[in-house]
Amino acid sequence: MKNLKNKLIQAGIYLSCIAFGYVISRFFEIPNFEISKSIDISNILTLIVTAWLAILITTVLEKQNNDHRVEKDLIITRVGNIYSIADSLQLESNIGRIHITEASSSLKRINTALNSIYRIVDKCHFNITEDLKDRFKNSLADIRNTLTNTPSLTDEQLSSKDLPIEIKDSIIHFNKDRVSQLEVKFDTLKDLLLELQIHINNK
Repeated sequence: MKNLKNKLIQAGIYLSCIAFGYVISRFFEIPNFEISKSIDISNILTLIVTAWLAILITTVLEKQNNDHRVEKDLIITRVGNIYSIADSLQLESNIGRIHITEASSSLKRINTALNSIYRIVDKCHFNITEDLKDRFKNSLADIRNTLTNTPSLTDEQLSSKDLPIEIKDSIIHFNKDRVSQLEVKFDTLKDLLLELQIHINNK
C-alpha cells in the first residue's frame, strides 16, 4: 500500500510538471519554437487516464510478483533444510555405522517435510510434477531399504565377517560395499532436492 502511495505521488509530480510547463509556455515566447495555444481536453484526459492505468497495473503486478517471490523463497529454504538432514545422515552412514533410531527418525523427518512442502505448494500459484514426487518416493524407499534391510544371505555369506549390514545393540554396521551404495543413493536424493529447488524457482 505504501508503494502504491509513492507511485501515485510520483505520477502527480510528473503530471504537475507537464501542466506547469504548458502554463509557462503560454506566457513566454521562445524563438524558433512554437507551442499551440489551444488544447484538446480529451487528449489531456486520455493522457491522465493512461498514466494512472499504467501506474496501477505496474503496481499490482509488482506486488503480485513480490508475493510470489516471497512464497518461493520460503519453500526453497524449507527444501534446503531437508538437504541438510540428508547430508547429515549421509555423513553418519559414511562412517560405517549409525544408530537405528537416528536413521529411522531422519528419514521420517525428510518424508514429513516433503509432504508439508507438497501441501504448501498446492496452495500457491504453481505445482510440483507427479513425476518428481514419484522419484522422491522411490529414492527414499531405496535409501530406507539400503540403510536398514538385511538381504537374503547364503550360509557361506552368513559365516563371513564382512556382512553388508549388521545390527548390534541398536547400532547398524555397514561394510564398505554398503557404504558405497548409500553414498550413491544419498547423492541421488540430494540431486533431486536441488532439482526441486530449481523447479520451484523457475515457476
